[in-house]
Amino acid sequence: MSAVSSNRVVLMIKEGKKGSARYWGKYTVKKVAKLSSPVLCYSKVVGEVEFMPTIVQIEWEVPPSSDKNEYWFPYWTKIKGKEKYGQFAPMIGKNGLLLLLKEAIRQDFLEELSETIQSKLEKS
Repeated sequence: MSAVSSNRVVLMIKEGKKGSARYWGKYTVKKVAKLSSPVLCYSKVVGEVEFMPTIVQIEWEVPPSSDKNEYWFPYWTKIKGKEKYGQFAPMIGKNGLLLLLKEAIRQDFLEELSETIQSKLEKS
């Protein structure tokens, strides 16, 4: 799902990508919010780790719930030059989360709240 480009994590999930989830069926990636650069973390076990969380808006061909769009939180890490992919990010620092949400808002992931959120962001 990712490719190595020099020393950076490169996401391979792109807008418009079509795919299929084993239990849920066919989907299309509508939007992808990501950070402009990975968050540099430190692990006592492995040392330096690059962490790249994302929010992906997907649209199901046949929605599995009453929502047409759902949000997926895949992430990539790079540890000692090896990239790894994960599907849930159980922890993310406040700054990384705020930057990721800001990007999602910029792309109108939450159309219903756009004006309210944008107004609050401008005041802060």
